[in-house]
Amino acid sequence: MRGLARWLPAGLVCAIAATSCTSLQPDLESAKREAGALPAAYAAAETGGGAVSNAWWRSFGSPELDGLMARALRGNMGVAAAEARLRQARAVAEKAGAALRPEVTGSAGAGVTRVRGTGQGGARATTTVEDYSLGLAASYEIDLWGRVRAVRSGAGLAAEASASDLETARMTVAAQVADRWLALREANAQVDLIRAQIGTNERVLDLLRERLVRTSATVLLDVYQQEQSLRATEALLPPAVQRADLLRNELAVLVGEPAGADIGGAGRDLPSLPPAPAAGVPADLLARRPDLCAQRARLEAAGWDVAAARADRLPALRLTGAAAYDSAEFADLLDDWVLNLAAGLAAPVFDAGRRRAEVDRVRAALDVQLAQYRQVVLDAAREVEDALVRERRLGERLDAKRRELASATRALDEARRSYLKGGSGYLPVLLAMRSVQALEREEVAAGRELLANRVSLYRALGGDWSGAAVDRAVEMTEGKAP
Repeated sequence: MRGLARWLPAGLVCAIAATSCTSLQPDLESAKREAGALPAAYAAAETGGGAVSNAWWRSFGSPELDGLMARALRGNMGVAAAEARLRQARAVAEKAGAALRPEVTGSAGAGVTRVRGTGQGGARATTTVEDYSLGLAASYEIDLWGRVRAVRSGAGLAAEASASDLETARMTVAAQVADRWLALREANAQVDLIRAQIGTNERVLDLLRERLVRTSATVLLDVYQQEQSLRATEALLPPAVQRADLLRNELAVLVGEPAGADIGGAGRDLPSLPPAPAAGVPADLLARRPDLCAQRARLEAAGWDVAAARADRLPALRLTGAAAYDSAEFADLLDDWVLNLAAGLAAPVFDAGRRRAEVDRVRAALDVQLAQYRQVVLDAAREVEDALVRERRLGERLDAKRRELASATRALDEARRSYLKGGSGYLPVLLAMRSVQALEREEVAAGRELLANRVSLYRALGGDWSGAAVDRAVEMTEGKAP
């Protein structure tokens, strides 16, 4: 019984240390379930479609885009900064976990003291005293209430959030590269289209001038009107070329190159719209979206901050020990030693409410994280829903624009025939030509907008953007993996 009584306090301390860490942490499971409540299905989702590939950009079938994507995922400065932040967060987590192990410090010292005074017989004398020491000191805080474990857990979750932030950065860069590449393709196509329209307007103007020479001066107004239309079309070219140049600079920076670097991007044809991916159900986003994973980790870390703040209001038990050698002669240093063991219990008595205020602060921070988690979950589901809605309507708009262009082309042909037969003036021809040329430009823009929305859908659906998955995706892009 005496042996049992002697070990009972130690067992009680161990039991408290094992259970207190979780007992002081708020219960977040119900809160996360409530915050992550999502509809059962997307309202605008359609049946069918394949799973989202991690290398979804390959579905556009462009080696140019594949090359840009590989360079961006390896050389983008935003991704590099996110990688550095992850290393920083992991170091902080390792530092926080170090407090769970004893801290041992070593010391060594040597000193010489000379004292000059009056010796025997009144004579002045100098006395030399030497001192040598060598020792170890150890200290360890028994984590009675789980404060240190809570700090370590919070730091570990912060590192997990940084890892998800890195995945989010990769996902975002991939979407930005694809979006800018599509915009550059459209800009190049618009430049070619405007130049072709300028050529058409110049040929029509030449024909009108020839007709003016052969006929009366009544055609002069038609010449002026056509010349005005030509100048208006020429005025569209500089902004279109500027937009292409600026987009090329954006792509250069995205892949980690200075603006103006030669990154290619001379293609002019927009790719075909790939088959639609399967959207799945909104609940899938909780695992597939790295930004949601990051916010969830920060929410859990905030819960551990509450546990640490609550434990900080309770007594702390710290053990210290020291072993030292000390001698006045270096040769006898290891002969004399001192061993000291101590245990100290410290409890806050009066701190003017500082610790209580800290608990209130971290609880409020937890509520902030909960609200933010709820918001990013809702935003993620909305992004997918919006992309699905836009895809359907943009497809309908593109089809309508093509039908409108076909009707305008027929109207232009009829106006030309009527003008050449003398049945009408030149103004209907001019208006019909302007309408056709504007619709040609709008059709190219509508096609790019539909493709850009598909990129938004790919990004909204998330996926695996871990280092291994991205490396494999890049290898697939470069043809090094099946």
